[in-house]
Amino acid sequence: MQNKNAVKIPLGSDQNFPKFLKRIRKEENVYLEQLAEGLMTVSQLARIEKGQRPIPKNLRDRLLGRLGVASDLYENLLNIEDYAAWEHQRNILYAIERRDTKRAQELIAAYEKEAPIHDKIKQQFCLMMTAEVLKQQEIDQCEIAACYRKAVKHTVPDVDDLCLEKKLLSIQEINMILEYEFYHKNVDFAAHCRELLTFVENAVYDDLSKVKVYPKIVYYYLQEIFSGQHQLDSESLEESLKICNQAIEMLRDTGRAFYLLELLEMKIKIVECMNQNLAEDRDSGLGYQDCIDLVKLLKKLSAEYSVPAYMQDCTYLYQQRWVFYIGDVLRIRREMYGLTQKELCQGICSVRTLRRAEKREANMQHAFVGPLLRKLGLSKEFQRSRIVTDDREVLKIKREMLTCRNNRDFIRCRELLNQMRERLSLEIPENRQYMIELEASLDWREGKISKEEFAARELEALQCTLDVKQLIHTKEIYLTEMEMFCICKKMRGIDDSEKERYIEFILHYFTLCEKKGVVSDCISMYEHVIPFTASELGNMKQYQLALKLDKKVVETLLACKRVWAASNTLYDIFWNEEKRQMEDGQSMSEEKRTEYLKQCIILSHFCRQTFHEKFYRNKLY
Repeated sequence: MQNKNAVKIPLGSDQNFPKFLKRIRKEENVYLEQLAEGLMTVSQLARIEKGQRPIPKNLRDRLLGRLGVASDLYENLLNIEDYAAWEHQRNILYAIERRDTKRAQELIAAYEKEAPIHDKIKQQFCLMMTAEVLKQQEIDQCEIAACYRKAVKHTVPDVDDLCLEKKLLSIQEINMILEYEFYHKNVDFAAHCRELLTFVENAVYDDLSKVKVYPKIVYYYLQEIFSGQHQLDSESLEESLKICNQAIEMLRDTGRAFYLLELLEMKIKIVECMNQNLAEDRDSGLGYQDCIDLVKLLKKLSAEYSVPAYMQDCTYLYQQRWVFYIGDVLRIRREMYGLTQKELCQGICSVRTLRRAEKREANMQHAFVGPLLRKLGLSKEFQRSRIVTDDREVLKIKREMLTCRNNRDFIRCRELLNQMRERLSLEIPENRQYMIELEASLDWREGKISKEEFAARELEALQCTLDVKQLIHTKEIYLTEMEMFCICKKMRGIDDSEKERYIEFILHYFTLCEKKGVVSDCISMYEHVIPFTASELGNMKQYQLALKLDKKVVETLLACKRVWAASNTLYDIFWNEEKRQMEDGQSMSEEKRTEYLKQCIILSHFCRQTFHEKFYRNKLY
């Protein structure tokens, strides 16, 4: 049933950040005073919501984080200053991930000196990264605790006398408090962890925000409980098991692996202390043997792909997805369309304005950006996750719909599709593109259209925003996720000679991403497109290249702690390896075949991929 309050946003509207922020704040019944606390004055926040005060991306993300919105879901088009700040942060995170402490310290020092020097969120980030470096250097814990305390007090000044019930905090701030409490060696650390867990459970966070911090708190809590300083009776073990299960199920629901291995091992330990078999456990989560099998598999894959098995740092909390400088997008997209600067600017702004923006000499006025991007097939929207909307209910519908589609529940999927159609404005090209592509995919999976009809409809969807004729010959590329998906899926219905050109384009695109070191920034596209491309290469009997791509995907997924696409990718490795051996006149051993399929079953079961799990089991038995 359609929500009467839902608003279809017309093409010409400006869904800018102030409007989006105010709408979310009011939906969650949050007062200005709550949201502003520790960040700014109430009057400053009021001016932001009225569009009277500019707001840098760091502060924008923090405000959204306090309202429970995961900023890494959405594409970010940034001005010169924000993009430079993001590049600084990304380089620091990368150095810490690689455990290059000397390089990290140099980068942190350089970033601290960059204007604005007194930006409290920037200084907080630098202190958090400094603490990560100190941990890697195994510095005295008191010094680490002091660093965390200094960091958190930038935005939570009353951290030493904290009343969580009255707070509105981002997951980054929760993590700072957790780390400070841990290294401060508070005698009531377990009790403080329980308070943080209750806070996160009751907070406004969306699922992808909550899953980043809840499992970590649970792990720290269980570590403390089993440290030898607490009495472990049957009641406390039951409670520990319940909390551990909640965290694991949260990871299953989202296809993430933050502290997964740690929690699985902790669950096994708890169950063994309780002396019961989880195959008969009252909860509906992973059974005892499921946990053991998944632990073995995660360790095996981590060793095989040289990726750390356990969590090493908090950098994942600060990772961003889809971050671009506006001037770069305008330049690249303009060249993809074959337009001169004069042709693009006509009727909108001066050529000089565009030229300076493309060269990073000056920021472009907000009023010009939207019309220019729309001329290039794009909408300038803050909240865009393949579709353009500021209605979070639509995003919930979308997530459920994709789960139903993956599990082949087509009836429910079409019901949700109709609900989405009622709430979305199809005047917006990206939304029209999304709906055309989704309906085409459903018709294809249900066998209602031929592969040629499917390819034609994917092309129709693509052309909502992009002239495909210019695509293959482009040296520098900017695409949205949906455009890449349309290009990818169109390959199903074309002949091999044309398909090879599309594959060449896709591999060229991601090679550019690898050279820039930004594959993790586009991971949500990468984890779908590259396995799909590898599958098509396998169908074309290019098994060696397909295997190389699939193995690179598994390595990236493990590093990014994402397991949703892992089972399908491992199955492709199995399929291509089997075909390659057959081509060489060999055959895969039954033992190896069984091992591959069991890996697929374990991972698909963890991610609740019922259709694929049944498929793998049928292959095995």
